[in-house]
Amino acid sequence: MTWTRGEKYLAISFFIGVCHHIDHVLRYDHSGWPFRPEVTPFTYSLLVYPIFLVAALSRTYPLLRITATALLFGFTTFAHVYFETPFDQYRTWAQGSPVPLHGIQHTLLNTVSRTAGILAATITGAPFAILGTGALAIYS
Repeated sequence: MTWTRGEKYLAISFFIGVCHHIDHVLRYDHSGWPFRPEVTPFTYSLLVYPIFLVAALSRTYPLLRITATALLFGFTTFAHVYFETPFDQYRTWAQGSPVPLHGIQHTLLNTVSRTAGILAATITGAPFAILGTGALAIYS
């Protein structure tokens, strides 16, 4: 079985999403259960993986694939416009947590790095990769 162009973009988007969630775990102020005791928006964001699975396995159901991809794009875009902007990601890596209750808690790596901040903010480009996946899935 050969992968369609949309499936290749979906795989790339999946990889970017996993990298982004690893970044969340490493940043103290944007993680949650199962890595911390608290249930946070991060916990609910893990629901993207079953949606990815639906999109990946629904080759014979294009409408389901398009719907799953649109949900992924919508959730990701909403979360990174209203809850966590790329600047928030950068600031946590470059200056420590912006959340007042966390004091100056830095990342779990206990480091400050502008380079890591730039990389984390760049990974947030995942919504655009997911948008490309949806557009290409229509034609695949």
